[in-house]
Amino acid sequence: MADQKYPDLVYQKHHGVGLDSEHSFEDALRELVRNSPYLGISLLLHLAVLLIMFNMTTPVLVDDAAKKIVATPEEPPEAIPPEPPEEEPEPEEIEEVIEEPVVTEVVTDVEEIVDNVTDDLPFDNTGQNDVIGVGAGAGGGFGRNGKAGTRGKRAGKPYVAAVEDALIWLKNHQNPDGYWAANEFDLECGKLGDDGPCTGLGFTRHDVGVTGLALLAFLGADNTDTRGKHKDVVKEGMRYLLSTQDKSTGNFADPMHSEHTYDHMLATLAVVEAHALTGKLKYKRSAEKGLAYMYSLRNPGAAWRYADFSSPEMIAYPNDVSATGWAIMAMTMAKDYDLKVDDTALADAYDFVDEMTDSNGRTGYFDQGGGSSRLPGLDVTFPATDTEAMTAVGVLCRIFADPGFEKAGNEAMVKKGVKLMLDTPILWNDSNPGRIDFYYWYYATYAMYQVGGRDWSTWQDGIKMIAAQQIQEGEMKGSWDPQVDPWGPAGGRVYSTAILALLMEVFYRYDTVMGSH
Repeated sequence: MADQKYPDLVYQKHHGVGLDSEHSFEDALRELVRNSPYLGISLLLHLAVLLIMFNMTTPVLVDDAAKKIVATPEEPPEAIPPEPPEEEPEPEEIEEVIEEPVVTEVVTDVEEIVDNVTDDLPFDNTGQNDVIGVGAGAGGGFGRNGKAGTRGKRAGKPYVAAVEDALIWLKNHQNPDGYWAANEFDLECGKLGDDGPCTGLGFTRHDVGVTGLALLAFLGADNTDTRGKHKDVVKEGMRYLLSTQDKSTGNFADPMHSEHTYDHMLATLAVVEAHALTGKLKYKRSAEKGLAYMYSLRNPGAAWRYADFSSPEMIAYPNDVSATGWAIMAMTMAKDYDLKVDDTALADAYDFVDEMTDSNGRTGYFDQGGGSSRLPGLDVTFPATDTEAMTAVGVLCRIFADPGFEKAGNEAMVKKGVKLMLDTPILWNDSNPGRIDFYYWYYATYAMYQVGGRDWSTWQDGIKMIAAQQIQEGEMKGSWDPQVDPWGPAGGRVYSTAILALLMEVFYRYDTVMGSH
């Protein structure tokens, strides 16, 4: 049967005189040469030239099996990609799968953990963290100057085991859906001991806030959703936070309760730090949406309070240093990692902190030089005069927002605030229960670390006191009792454990911005 792809190369029908049957091309040539030798020779020469030219322009392949000549098809021209759209559409969230080596050795002995921490540990060769300082940064340089480095890691060595125990407690009390339940974390008990459920429940409405704090503790120890021994904890926690964020407003928390601003800010800060450590687009977008919602809660021309400025209870005092402090931390860190930041809001927040600070360097909650806030009924047990919590917030915000002390009077106010904090050091004993304030100790420890020098050395004695109060056995091992703290009833054991773990990460979580170490 004739080849239907190239029929003229295999068979052709002869139309010569007296020939009605089909002949091969070869028979036709022989007959032509026999009858007209010169014409045949000429024809053969022309045919040879044509074949040579054909071979030069069209490569051929010989199929040995079929004994057919097949012309190689020309390759199609390379496709020209279409012009990219002007604005990148938001892609669907696809879970990133990263293969990591399986860790077969598990260290269970606390002393072994400490002994394995060298001067270059705890978190070497971890990619982006080497750029920003071992943990997530938060304001004005945050690790990019490399000042924390080896010295900070070495200084934090005595507390590595305490931090790890705290993270293990948090890990074992994480809800299967990824969040930490301030009021129902005890439902996850039974993994660390058989001495019954943990005590110290908090308020249900703060689940988003304590989830943000817990994630900050894991991120601060260089655990992300793709690396670190607790990467699965972070992965599930971040997935929960992103799932709770309102896609239209950017809000993480429940706007129906009056203190949702605090919870939203803590969640936003956690997502900002996750972006800083991983560079992932999904965290960047979430963080910028969270910041945008935070700006919408700001009292125009001023700062923040714990609820929307339009709420009735905000009329008399529409701003407070506590909420504003978390906002400044989120904005200064976001600015350092190229997220969209409202510079006017940052400047106004700084001015508000300045306005709330008296001539002695003491910063008030919502009035100049006033005391700190307290939960109703706890102001007697925990007198506002026994803490310098707002002063600590003010000092740290001044350092992060103006690390070069370019604003007139800023350096002097920082020095005055440091003196007030040194006069109210960390003190944890039964004879002075009103002096216990985890929130104050957290901010003051970070502020003192930034100041450095002799003041920092003096302040560190209190960190040893905190480590000594960590529970060492049973189901509550690794946690701290929240009942002894003025904010413990609200945040519960998740809050107390997360914020004190963060306090002990001060040596490597944020780099110094003043070059003091």
